[in-house]
Amino acid sequence: MTTPHLDEQPSIIFLGGVFLPSQRETILKHSRGVVQNAADALQKAFLRGFAGHVGDNIQLVNLPFVGSYPQMYDTVTFPACEDTLPPGIRALGEGFLNLRFIRFWSRFVSAFRGLRRASKDVEAPIVVVYSAHLPFLAAAWLTRIVRRDVFLCAILPDLPEFMGVGGRLYTTYKTVESFLFRKIVRGFDSFVFLTDAMGDRIGIPVDKRMVVEGIYDPQDDPPSTEAASEGDNTFTILYTGTLAARYGIVDLLEAFEDLNASEARLWICGDGDTRPMIESMAGREPRLQYFGQVPRSRALELQRAANVLVNPRRPEGEFTKYSFPSKTMEYLASGKQVIMHGLPGVPPEYLEHLTIPATPDAAGLAQTLRAVSALSRDERATRGARARAFILASKSPEAQVARVLDKWAQLRDGKPARGTAGRRA
Repeated sequence: MTTPHLDEQPSIIFLGGVFLPSQRETILKHSRGVVQNAADALQKAFLRGFAGHVGDNIQLVNLPFVGSYPQMYDTVTFPACEDTLPPGIRALGEGFLNLRFIRFWSRFVSAFRGLRRASKDVEAPIVVVYSAHLPFLAAAWLTRIVRRDVFLCAILPDLPEFMGVGGRLYTTYKTVESFLFRKIVRGFDSFVFLTDAMGDRIGIPVDKRMVVEGIYDPQDDPPSTEAASEGDNTFTILYTGTLAARYGIVDLLEAFEDLNASEARLWICGDGDTRPMIESMAGREPRLQYFGQVPRSRALELQRAANVLVNPRRPEGEFTKYSFPSKTMEYLASGKQVIMHGLPGVPPEYLEHLTIPATPDAAGLAQTLRAVSALSRDERATRGARARAFILASKSPEAQVARVLDKWAQLRDGKPARGTAGRRA
């Protein structure tokens, strides 16, 4: 196989599922349930980082991550389009049939067609696949069979077995998907994981993988926002993200009730299985405000307006070793104090910037909220400013993508693998 010479400017084809400017409103209109805003933001941050290093030598082949018809999306087909993604990235939006059980095959065919179209006149392209989405990985793998000069990189923010929950049929489906996923990715040249444990689990050689736990782009900063308080003594707590019970939302609700302070306010944004509980509590508790599912820009504004940001996810369950909550970077970049438990997938360098409860439960959260509310605004602001400086200095698109390009250069040199990490059942 001929690998690209990275001392020359590489040609990158990014296969992903972003919400293009011409598609966003339509996607929001037709979606039911959770919208993949976090995945959209991370992909765009990677793309801006790549564009900052290679200029016009990057194309996007795009099939947005939307739910299937009819349960999670209102239309049976998703149209093709061509668009430009800032800062001038050519985007080839492929259409596909969105009917449940058929959509995977349709997305595979469309992704392969898009890769063939994008790589037609490109020598030794680097194909970057975002996510463990099987149709994307299979399309890239088939492209490699057709064109041996392709270099394949997979950016894997999740592993298939930890993407969602369901009954026995769903579990069986995930078992098959995970088996195929492992077979296909063994043919890839490079891997970007959110946590190192992900590479261990699927047995990827250590010299073929690296960790990029996330990216924060300061271009996403909202306009200057004043704290939306009813008075100087108001203490506003915010959670933004998926409202899944396994993410500790119930702990946050219980901790807030236990706080029992008239000046405290709890703001919640998102959607998920605990939404009915939150709406019910908001109906009887005037201190709780539920905003529903909001655009990411609005979530960032609310993060700046709140006094403290909370992620109540407990460090329990095997999946916590294989995930880095995307809100961690957003929270720290807000310049506000962040309360969250020490999760296995969060690198040690973050811990000094987090306020970690003594116990990973509702009681621990309540105790920490009381302690933080007793601090002066200046004390909270100082801690938040240090955390924001840490994120902007080391987690920008330019800094994180530079590490990816360096890794590709090392692999191009053909250094032998240093062994394969242990595998787990």
